[in-house]
Amino acid sequence: MAKARIFYTLTLQEKKKKKDLKKFIQTQWLPVLRNAPGCLEVELLDTYQDRAGYCISELWENREVHLQSTAKLWRETHTALMQKVGEYASIEFLWNCTILDI
Repeated sequence: MAKARIFYTLTLQEKKKKKDLKKFIQTQWLPVLRNAPGCLEVELLDTYQDRAGYCISELWENREVHLQSTAKLWRETHTALMQKVGEYASIEFLWNCTILDI
C-alpha cells in the first residue's frame, strides 16, 4: 500500500500567543502523533501563507492506518488533547494525499 501524507494548519485563536501554541504542539501534540501506530514522521512547519500559526505534515504507512490511528487518538484515548488544541488554535485540513512512487 502507498504511504499517505497529511497537511493541516493550526491558526491562532484571538489573544493567544504563537510561542504558547508552539510549546503545546512540541510538548503535547507531536509526541502523541509520533507514538501512534503507523505514523512514520511528523514535521512542524512555520507560518503558512499569511496565517498566524503553524502547518503540520504527517507521514503514515498508508491512508487506512492514518484514519484508524487518528480516530482512536482523537475520539478515544486523547479526546482532552483534541479539545485543548481548540483553546489555542483552529485546525484546517489542507491535503490528505497518497504518495505515488515514480
